[in-house]
Amino acid sequence: MRYNDRAMRLAEAEAYRRLVQAARSVDPALAVDRGSVHWVDDPYPGAAFGLALGGAHALLFAPEADIAGPDWPARLVSRLEAARDYLLGFAPAAR
Repeated sequence: MRYNDRAMRLAEAEAYRRLVQAARSVDPALAVDRGSVHWVDDPYPGAAFGLALGGAHALLFAPEADIAGPDWPARLVSRLEAARDYLLGFAPAAR
């Protein structure tokens, strides 16, 4: 969205909702950490967020186009599929 030639930032609550929706469609075990979702304007606009799968955790970033652009649902699912594949590469924690 634009207002006075400046992009309007996506509310963090809405970013969280979109991330959770996309994560659940990719893998129900993929969890978004609510407290880690933060919108970043500079140097590159988008959302920073924490993602967990089993014992593996990562802090990731979704560019504005992937979470707030016109085709965000498909782009965000694609990004979270790649993140899930990344997290699956970690061995489970030793007991």
